[in-house]
Amino acid sequence: MSTKDLSHVLLAEEILALHRVQASGILEASSAGIAKRLFLKAGRIVFAASSDENDRLGEQLIRLGRISRSEFAAIYRHSLERQQRLGETLVDAGLVDEEELGALVARQVQKIVLSLFLWTRGTLRFEESPEPIPADLQVDISLRRLLLEGMRVFPDAERMERHLGDSERRLRVTAQPPFDVKRIAFSPVERSIIQDASAEMRISDILARSAPRALLTQGICALLMGGIVELLESAAPRDLGVVEEDTGMFRLAMTDTHPGLRVEEPDVRAQIIKRYEALPRATHYDMLGIPRGASCEEIDAVYRRLTREQDEEWNDYAGDPKLGSIIGTLRLRRREAYLVLSDDNRRAAYDRSLEKTAAGFSEVTAEAHDRALRLAREARAAIDRGDRESAATLLLEGVDSDPGDNTCRRLLALTLAQHPTLARRAERHFITALELNPKDVDLRFRLALYYKKLGLVARAIVQLKAVIGAHPAHDDARRELNALEMTAARRSR
Repeated sequence: MSTKDLSHVLLAEEILALHRVQASGILEASSAGIAKRLFLKAGRIVFAASSDENDRLGEQLIRLGRISRSEFAAIYRHSLERQQRLGETLVDAGLVDEEELGALVARQVQKIVLSLFLWTRGTLRFEESPEPIPADLQVDISLRRLLLEGMRVFPDAERMERHLGDSERRLRVTAQPPFDVKRIAFSPVERSIIQDASAEMRISDILARSAPRALLTQGICALLMGGIVELLESAAPRDLGVVEEDTGMFRLAMTDTHPGLRVEEPDVRAQIIKRYEALPRATHYDMLGIPRGASCEEIDAVYRRLTREQDEEWNDYAGDPKLGSIIGTLRLRRREAYLVLSDDNRRAAYDRSLEKTAAGFSEVTAEAHDRALRLAREARAAIDRGDRESAATLLLEGVDSDPGDNTCRRLLALTLAQHPTLARRAERHFITALELNPKDVDLRFRLALYYKKLGLVARAIVQLKAVIGAHPAHDDARRELNALEMTAARRSR
C-alpha cells in the first residue's frame, strides 16, 4: 500500500478494508513527530505500539497506582540488564500475573488504537508481513468494537457524511452482531438509529430526525463500522454472522513459549471454568454450538455427540470437589438447551425472545437493574447457607444484567476470592468494583488480603499503602503492611 494522507481517508474504512482481505502486517500512522503502529494478523488488530511516552505500559501502571515512578524505573533497568521483555520482568517481580498482564496490554492496545481516531492529519502506510508480532504478544480484541468506539470520537462529521455516500440506501439491524453488545452503553441518538434501522429506513430519513445532523451522521457511521447495523443492499445472508473473540487477553499464555515448561493440551480444567463463566451470556444455541437455522435432526445429533464427548472429557473431574458442582451446572444447562430447541413451540417462543433482545440494544433497564439487586439478595442468602457455588452463579448473572451496579460486582469479587476454583478470577472484579467506587477503603483492604493470600506480596503492599493513604487510622492495614514489608525485606537479603 502506498502512503496515504490521513486528511483524505477514513481510518476506520482503511482498517476494515485490510480486515476484509484478512491482511497481515503493520499499519503505521505518523503525525507531528509521533508514530503509532497497529499490528494486524489475518485482518485483526492484535497489538499496537506508540512512540508517545503516555501510551507506554509503564505509564499505565503508574496511573493505576500499581507502581511508583521510581519502582518502574528500577524494573525497566532490570529488564534491560536481563534482556527481558518488560512484561516478563513485571511478572517475575510479582507486580502482575500473566492474566493481568494480558488485560493491561489489551487495554494499552485499545488506547493506542482509539487515539488514532482523533488524528485528522498525517500519513498512513501499510507494510505486509506474515508474522508482524510474536504470537505470545498478540491479544484478542474485537476489531468491530474498536471501530465502533473509534468512530464515536472521530471529530470530522463532514468526512463521515461523505463516506456514507448515497443517502437513499436503507439500513437494517444486523441479525448477529460481531461482538457481545450487552456491555455497550448506546447513546439516545444511537438507540434511535437502531430503532429506525429495525424498520429498514433510508439514511436520508434518519438524518432528517430532530437530533443534530453531525450526531446522527456519527452515530450511523459508528454503528455501521461496528457491525451493529448494515446497508440493506450490501448485507450478507442473515445466518452467516461470526462473533469475534474479545477476551481482552493474550492469545497465548506467555509461559507457553518458555522452553522446558510442560503445558497440558487441552487444558480441560481451564475450558470447564471458561464455559461456566460464559453461562450468563450463553444462548441455548451457544450451549450446543449450533446455528439458528439448525434442523431438529441436527440438534438431536449435536446434543448426543456433545453429551458423549463432554461427559467423557469431564468424567475425570466430576468427583473433584472444586469442579464437580460446575460440571453439574454445565450439564443442566446443556440439557435445558436441548429440551427447548428440540420442541418446535418452545423454540419458536425462545427465538422471539432473542429477536426482541437483539432489536433492543438498549441501556440497562430498570427491570435489569432490579433483577441484579434481586440476584444479589439471593446470593447473600446462599452465602449465609454456606453455598458459595450458587452465590457465584447468581452474582455472575447479576453482573451480566447490570454491569455498572456495584452491589453485585463487589459481592462477586468477595465471593470468588473465597472460591476454591475461581479465586484467580476475582481480581478483575475487585478492580472494576474499585473503579466504580474508588473510595471503598474496605474493599481495597480486602483486595490487599486477597493478594497476600495468593502470595502476591508486592501487589498487596501497593494496595495497603493506598488504604493507609486514604485512611491513615486504619490499624489493620498498618499491621498487615509492616508484616509484609518485613517479609519482603527478609526475602531480598
